[in-house]
Amino acid sequence: MSGGATRPSAAIDHLVLACATLESGIAWAERTLGVRPAIGGRHPQWGTHNALLSLGEGCYLELLAPDPAAPEPRAGVGPFGLGAFGAAGALDAAPRLTAWMVRVAPGGLEAACSAMRAAGVECGATREGSRTRPDGTELRWRLAVPDRPLLGGAAPWLIEWSGAEHPSRAAPSGCRLSWLEVLHPDPVRVRAALGAAGVPQVRVKQAREPGIAAGIACPRGVVVV
Repeated sequence: MSGGATRPSAAIDHLVLACATLESGIAWAERTLGVRPAIGGRHPQWGTHNALLSLGEGCYLELLAPDPAAPEPRAGVGPFGLGAFGAAGALDAAPRLTAWMVRVAPGGLEAACSAMRAAGVECGATREGSRTRPDGTELRWRLAVPDRPLLGGAAPWLIEWSGAEHPSRAAPSGCRLSWLEVLHPDPVRVRAALGAAGVPQVRVKQAREPGIAAGIACPRGVVVV
């Protein structure tokens, strides 16, 4: 993989970096990228909490971790790949990209899900989401929630924001998304899904295991995550 990978569309909303704990994820990002993420808020409906870094206008990196204050069961841990951190010794594991999201226009979530379904990818049920920022601002969105990572994480989730300022504007700056690349054993299937999601220009690379890789331009250079 290299910096020659196709540059991402403005429709890419955010990348999800799964962390064992939010504190360890913030420390990792500050050490690795040279910018300290800001606390975002809690997701009561998921049992998670997050911190954010802007990756440029309309795009951000979300550090996501199980919220220790949330009651069991934590509904958010499964599809985001957070459940693996519950294994013995996993709390020392480095954060990893487990999902990415594509922003659709207001009112366009159902149509986008239908297009993905026609391409052979079941996006899951549509759910409402919200969190309150430390300044008291409430952010609301609609999200198609799959039961498991889509095509092993190679295909994006779909999100539709409602009203409020996009999180990338309030998140700490200093980083930008230089490139995004998705990996999968069946690149033809993934390309069909990306076309349906409206991001056909994102590069797909054949690999033995599905995954996501991103180049983030930051004070440390272009860091591959």
